[in-house]
Parts: sequence; C-alpha cells; structure tokens
Amino acid sequence: MMHRRDSSGPDHRPDICHWKEIDGVVTATLPFVRYEQDNILTELYRPEWSGVFLTGEPIEHLYTVSAPSGGIRKEWYYHEHTLDRYVMLSGKLDIGLYDGREGSATYGNFILISLGESGSGLPSALRVPPFVWHSLKWQTDHGMFLNAKLPGYERNLPDKFRVPVADLPEAITWNI
Repeated sequence: MMHRRDSSGPDHRPDICHWKEIDGVVTATLPFVRYEQDNILTELYRPEWSGVFLTGEPIEHLYTVSAPSGGIRKEWYYHEHTLDRYVMLSGKLDIGLYDGREGSATYGNFILISLGESGSGLPSALRVPPFVWHSLKWQTDHGMFLNAKLPGYERNLPDKFRVPVADLPEAITWNI
C-alpha cells in the first residue's frame, strides 16, 4: 500500500518585536496555518528562533494559566532571577510592564502590551526579564497562556515579589 507524503511546507518564522520602551521585553507573533475548515496549527517554539526564546536557552518549567471566567486582575509582582516567557493559547490578555531595574537604560518606564491567540492580529508571545514588574488582566471571558519559566519554580524559596498598590510609582498609569 502506498501512502502519499505531504509536500514540503513553508518555513514559518515569528514576527519579533523588541520594545524600545523597556529593554529586554520582546513580543512575537507566532506563525500559524489555517487548514481544512476551522483548524489552526500554531507553532509555539523552535530552537532556531531567537526572540522570546533565545537560541540555546533552556526550557525548565512549563505550565498553563487559565481564566475560565476572564476579567481577573493580578497584583503587581516581579522576579529577581526568573525569566517569564508567555505564549497565548486562547483569549486576549493585557499585561502592564514596569522597568524596576535601577541600572537599566529604560528604568522607570511603563508600557501596556496586549497579547492574543493566533490569528487575532496581536502578538502571541512575550518575554519578561527579571526585575520587570508585571500585572495581568484578561480582556476576554476566558483564556489560557503557557509560561516557559527559566529557571524553574523553587517551592522552598519562591522567586516572586509582590508590590503593594501603595508602593506603585507614578509612571504606572494603568487603572488599578
């Protein structure tokens, strides 16, 4: 019996954006393919892509965050050593980012980035360096993203620092 092999496919690459407002923050619009009727195949990661995931940079901890009822708002927090790499799986998410790194050329800057699922026209992945504060708010009734954290979560000494609303600098203009 002879089965037909698919022909060569396209060489998909993400559209990468390095945000000048906060050094080290990178977004990517990941490549996707619509096929048959309503099927969408989205490529999340390839080791030769450099942007949200740097070439040779490991993935140590993968988990998903879902918002079955949407609209939740997390407090502000940052990591001392941990790099967050978000990849949207469904929905739309707004992320406030503040550069809390005193030695950074973009120290004290605030930006708001919207991420969306493949085909939404929004970036679908985000790189958040250590000491960049962030807060999340869902803009859809439900949603889910994957976090490829580096290094992995250490339960005995969590690398997560919460910032009380009273301590937020004036640069954070996002409605709290």
